[in-house]
Amino acid sequence: MTNGKSKLLQAARRVRDEIYEAVKAELLDETRTYQTIAESNSISVATVQRIAGSLNISRPVGPRPRSSTSEVTNGEN
Repeated sequence: MTNGKSKLLQAARRVRDEIYEAVKAELLDETRTYQTIAESNSISVATVQRIAGSLNISRPVGPRPRSSTSEVTNGEN
């Protein structure tokens, strides 16, 4: 049973390493946001941030994008 578990762990590490390499390549493009990188790799933004932190890569803080939903103010339209 130990051998089967070892193979499973090795496969999981390979998949993780492939994802990390893809994220690393996308992080080098400074126009990409953590959100878009996360979405393109089907992982969380926190995971992208963790990978970026381990590589000493950061993004400047900037304005937040506006919400796509329309706002209702005091019942007026």
